[in-house]
Amino acid sequence: MQVKILKGTNQIGGVFTEISSKEAKIIIDFGDDLDGVKRLENIEGLTTGKPAYDGVFITHNHQDHMGRIDDILDDVPVYLSDLSRKIFETVFCFSKNKGKIQRKTINLEEEKPITIKDMKITPYIVDHSAYNSFMILIEAEGKRILHTGDFRNHGYKGGLLESTLKKIGKIDVLITEGTTLSREQVKSKTETELVDDIVEKTKKHDQVLMLMSTTNIDRVTTIQKVANKTGKTVIHDIVLSNVLQLVTQKIPNALNSKNIGVYLPDSVFIKRDNEEYKKYIEPFQEKINKTGKLLHGKFIMNIRVSMLKDIERLKDKVLNNCCVVYSMWEGYQKEEIYKKFLDRMKELNIDIYNLHVSGHADYTAFNQVIEITKPNAVIPMHTENKEKIKDFTDKAVILEDMEAFNF
Repeated sequence: MQVKILKGTNQIGGVFTEISSKEAKIIIDFGDDLDGVKRLENIEGLTTGKPAYDGVFITHNHQDHMGRIDDILDDVPVYLSDLSRKIFETVFCFSKNKGKIQRKTINLEEEKPITIKDMKITPYIVDHSAYNSFMILIEAEGKRILHTGDFRNHGYKGGLLESTLKKIGKIDVLITEGTTLSREQVKSKTETELVDDIVEKTKKHDQVLMLMSTTNIDRVTTIQKVANKTGKTVIHDIVLSNVLQLVTQKIPNALNSKNIGVYLPDSVFIKRDNEEYKKYIEPFQEKINKTGKLLHGKFIMNIRVSMLKDIERLKDKVLNNCCVVYSMWEGYQKEEIYKKFLDRMKELNIDIYNLHVSGHADYTAFNQVIEITKPNAVIPMHTENKEKIKDFTDKAVILEDMEAFNF
């Protein structure tokens, strides 16, 4: 068999991996670079020319893992969970990118194997900051490869990692994300510990604005727990309100809880009569109408950088004791849109707290996956410091982009 990291041995995000057996050849993930620059590198047989791949498998719904899905040739099957597709399309319908995926996809389901020629591919659910994320096990020629996708063990579903890895068992080759390899080797805080940090930092504020990823469902639970501890009302923006209708109903949302408000940002309000947006707005109209009163009390609400004008307007009317909790990867702060937003918050005399828990594996998770699966080779990717994997194993195989590993 052969493993080739087409892109991702020296960067985080915008990654794709090729895995080949005697009869089959597949790709895992096909995403945009994190810097937001749209790069249209063509790959022969995948995006241009005659189809040469038997399938593309998407691990989760983040842009840096599936953002280039529409560039794939129509005759190459794409496997993506229906839920991940719906979440992706819902979120990006409200963005400049638009979100409608143009191509057909085949539903990828937890622990339901897909056979392609001599290859068996099985997805396993794993804890990550994107809901319904998968690790993928590839079996062919008597060999077993585990592609971790993005994973961790410190979210609310962190215990899944150990049980999933034990279910998978011994493997031959581990292809692991290494996002945190370039950072200090420390144990990550848990989402539960993040709750206490946010409560402590924001207890003197009446209004808390959480700048966070709309697809980070664990962080939604964290918001609810903070609200419960501080006596604040939870308000979800219209995008998050729609995303929560797609995922588990165990999480309180605007339609299953009378205590949660829905905020309609100005950028969406002006499009409310557009047929494309009506289906997202109408189910929440009653809640939207009532949320105006909630804004005059104590609340915690998720926000996005596109809501800058909303915050400026609300600052003059209701945000009299407000703070922003920046709860995302710090690297985004280098982007102009985030820098502009945070600078404006400072100008408005709004306190900013950086309180976040990574969606990626820390050193305990790396140790866990290596100890349980006992791979003969460990290939790091999705990293800016691949050499650091040698701190965890003597089985490290360090590749460059497009370099093949045969076994």
